[in-house]
Amino acid sequence: MDKEIAFKKILHYCNYQERCQKEIYDKLKSFELEDADKFFIINFLQEEGFINDERYCRTYVKSKLNLKKWGINKIKLSLISKGIEKQIIDKVLSEIDHDKYKDELLNILKNKKINENDLYKRKAKLLRYALSKGYAMDDILEVLKILEL
Repeated sequence: MDKEIAFKKILHYCNYQERCQKEIYDKLKSFELEDADKFFIINFLQEEGFINDERYCRTYVKSKLNLKKWGINKIKLSLISKGIEKQIIDKVLSEIDHDKYKDELLNILKNKKINENDLYKRKAKLLRYALSKGYAMDDILEVLKILEL
């Protein structure tokens, strides 16, 4: 593919939604460009502010917390798989308001419909559900105590 056509396609790809560097690189791999051209495009996009992994990380964390109701563990693993540097992830995750985070977990567990009369089994199901959403065991147990389960 021609470098200019690839460049225009990548610009459109970046304008459509926030992207991280790894997503751009993976997309460029599909264009069958030379490595020098790929790195030139990525460097240009970074210098001009089209891609910024920290900005991407903030947007990603905000959307997963507020829309998908994911926990920190699931978000962190997902960001690692997207090639975001650990220090960026840790910085952004440290900015989360832990009280709001626990309140959200409380609401999730309070509103989860589980048809189970046995209190022990109900607690186990809620625990597994919260773990699957990516919440930490300590936070889950604390919230389950609040719910008196």
